Amino acid sequence: MKLSALSFHLSAKSGNAKTGPMAVSTSAKSTCSPSCPFLDNGCYAQSGPLNLHWLKVSSGERGTNFATFLSKLEELPEGSAFRHNQAGDLPHNNGKISETFIRKMIKSVAHLKAYTYTHHKLTLGDNLSLIRKANRAGFTINVSCETEAQVDDAIACDLPAVVVAKSDEKRTTWHTQSGNVVIVCPAQRSDTVTCNDCMLCHKRGKKVAIAFLAHGTGKRKAEAQLSGAQ
Repeated sequence: MKLSALSFHLSAKSGNAKTGPMAVSTSAKSTCSPSCPFLDNGCYAQSGPLNLHWLKVSSGERGTNFATFLSKLEELPEGSAFRHNQAGDLPHNNGKISETFIRKMIKSVAHLKAYTYTHHKLTLGDNLSLIRKANRAGFTINVSCETEAQVDDAIACDLPAVVVAKSDEKRTTWHTQSGNVVIVCPAQRSDTVTCNDCMLCHKRGKKVAIAFLAHGTGKRKAEAQLSGAQ
């Protein structure tokens, strides 16, 4: 996957009510991990206005090349919040994360409170070391999980973890088998809290994972995938 061939879109101020007025980006769908269980099967981003936007970014109709995207990131205000990838993942080659992408992103978001998520397997190529490098440099890359066992494995690797939970989950917090704490996303539990207010996906305790309740028109498909992963 050539970075120069990909399209990236940056919104300096999101219009999404849940995200709040923070910078967000969208990456071409080809960046998605081939191992993601929700790929074309329950992904929250494959519905509504976000999906239409994502399709245009993926086709190159909307967005910029990687170099221009980096320049736009560097122009964002010092200390401001930035969520990379409201849709998309980290550029890769057959699931192996691009080292060039990680290196250049670390530099371009060093002045921001930047975070994202990835479904790429930690065991492929240099994925584990690259994700660790980004996190240690301040660019938070959360490992996306489907089970509490995966959460425990990610945290054992000194990486932040997030996990999908069923939409009818009533608990707001609980512990995994290894004693790590899982907290349901505050923005999903409140009509007044936004991602811009919360920022737990950027910084939290090392033994704390965030749970996202399955949502969107594909939530039933997502929950079917969760049942199979248990």
